[in-house]
Amino acid sequence: MPQQVLVLGDENLIESLQSAGMPGGAVGFTRVRSLDKLMSSLDESWDALLIVWDRVPDSQEESFRALAEETDLPIVVLADQPDVDLVVDILDWGGDECLPMELSPREIVTHLRAQIRRTTKYSRPVVGSGELTVGPLRVDLARYTVTLDDEAVELTPREFALLTYLVRNAGRAIPREEIIEQVWAGELSASSRSLDVHVGRLRAKLEDDPQQPARLTTVPGIGYRLEEQ
Repeated sequence: MPQQVLVLGDENLIESLQSAGMPGGAVGFTRVRSLDKLMSSLDESWDALLIVWDRVPDSQEESFRALAEETDLPIVVLADQPDVDLVVDILDWGGDECLPMELSPREIVTHLRAQIRRTTKYSRPVVGSGELTVGPLRVDLARYTVTLDDEAVELTPREFALLTYLVRNAGRAIPREEIIEQVWAGELSASSRSLDVHVGRLRAKLEDDPQQPARLTTVPGIGYRLEEQ
């Protein structure tokens, strides 16, 4: 099965990428015409997202952040001669890579495949067996499930890896850099918002009041702590 990439771009881009990606069945591409359509298609079996930046609405930061918060798929952006500020913004907003449109289709496909490999590698279920418990929170490593007060909690692979690391270190203030190294294998910078976004998602699923978290707390100037309960 070829890897599948959902693309917000024009038909010419799709045709050139198909030519570069399909020899050997490596990568297939499907086009959508709007960011709204792309977001509504996230429940399908895609391996990565490719976005042409000038197709994103004027409220770019808000729209892009909303997309990044909805998915763990790698997000690669193509932009005309992107400057440093745009690259930094896209990475801070949750994107994984910003590439110049001038790259050849073959180079773009190669970058996409690299991002897919990284996501597959670092989003695998945590190796181990048995059950980790902190108060009413239970993480079953063998079954790859999480329950809170005996109710199932649905997590993405990255959320599961993050929660597992926090549970293993319950009660300890864990530096941001350590979490990023252990859960993202150092793929993020210490200042990236991706960690904060994932913590926010966990709080939404685990806290009675995500705006005033009591279980997964922030340790100012250090990182996060899963409280022992």
